[in-house]
Amino acid sequence: MTPLREEKSGYFSFKLNAVFKGVIAALIITILGCTISGIFYHVTSLTEKTLPVTATSLFYLSIFLGSVFAAREAGCKGLLHGIAVALLFIVLGLLIAKAFLHMGVTSIMLLQKGFFSLMAGAVGGVLGVGLSK
Repeated sequence: MTPLREEKSGYFSFKLNAVFKGVIAALIITILGCTISGIFYHVTSLTEKTLPVTATSLFYLSIFLGSVFAAREAGCKGLLHGIAVALLFIVLGLLIAKAFLHMGVTSIMLLQKGFFSLMAGAVGGVLGVGLSK
């Protein structure tokens, strides 16, 4: 029986470049998703009451798809790559919110959003390795 893919073991198989590509992919997905949902809300008679659910769903979907992309690019250690994408995306989101929106963050909200973001990143990373070349 032949192995499916050769994998280097050790600490150096973590690919930071793949994580950065995953975060950029998540940002692009977020920007495109905001644009599409903005057009959708403008054209349809959908009220803005559903906007928080849409924004939260887009946030987690972006992390999930960015993690899939990063782990697929890396080809190994999907859990680690997915969680790294989620952490960087959360930190980037907090920095943007603090700089441009002057928003404060409560610890409960940060813990809840952080937990679900890490779960989305972990699942996306595992799936991404399964989809790797």
